[in-house]
Amino acid sequence: MRLLGDGHAVTAVDNLSRGNIGAIRILEKMAARNRFRFVEADLGDIQAIHSLFEDSSFDLVLHFAAVAYVGESMAEPLRYYSNITSNTVNLLKVMERHSVNNLIYSSTCAVYGNPEKLPITEKTPTVPINPYGKSKLAAETVVRDFMHSNPEFKAAVLRYFNVYGSDPKGRLGEYPRPDLRKHGRISGACFDAALGHIDELTIMGTNFPTPDGTCIRDYVHVTDLVDAHVTVMNHLQNPPVLYNVGTGKGNSVREFVDTCLKVTGSKIKVREQAEARPGDYAEVFADTSKIREELNWTA
Repeated sequence: MRLLGDGHAVTAVDNLSRGNIGAIRILEKMAARNRFRFVEADLGDIQAIHSLFEDSSFDLVLHFAAVAYVGESMAEPLRYYSNITSNTVNLLKVMERHSVNNLIYSSTCAVYGNPEKLPITEKTPTVPINPYGKSKLAAETVVRDFMHSNPEFKAAVLRYFNVYGSDPKGRLGEYPRPDLRKHGRISGACFDAALGHIDELTIMGTNFPTPDGTCIRDYVHVTDLVDAHVTVMNHLQNPPVLYNVGTGKGNSVREFVDTCLKVTGSKIKVREQAEARPGDYAEVFADTSKIREELNWTA
């Protein structure tokens, strides 16, 4: 939506396994003629991606496509390595073949695992503790190694912290399938409970070594995340630039839930579960000084 508003022509590629066709239809209605195109395809189908690039001329690829649930990654690790790491290899093969040399790669703070020191800088050791974080870190390595052998290729790697929210005007938002809600983030669960889509809100994990026992995250709004991508578009480098994208402040899950109750005014039934999600870490929040100082970006 932001790219269209800025005058770019956009092609969106999604296999719709997690995406929402309703969002695509809204974008089609909003876009000026011949400025938006949707292609239903899977990065695992390399021939389909080759065909797409043969029929088009692209200046930049923003690679968001990924399954992204920590608990699910613990139960289905091969799915994550295939979807995230292998599919990134496929995309780079196609980009190389068609001489498309600009990439923004969506990574995650999950690559850091349980850091010994906070806040997290871009130099914090990467020790992921779940297949989601491990597969993302492997994909980052693929991008860097590929770029080492292709000096014309430029990229940025953005490590997102915990993204929440939707379009402030209410035109677009997260709307997962009902069967995926059990994997969802606390932000989505809060809104689902407020809207009556689920009967209760469950706080998973109340015995973390944090002040209130729930895990602490750096919640960054999706519109700020979009703005970070637009900002970095003109600053791609080889080797790739690396930035943490967050607010620089941590809030606990219980604090997020309390705020949701206050803002929505909804009478949400909240249930606390001592057991955490498999693969969850206690506390992460970003040091965003690098992207602020180099690109003048803040959430």
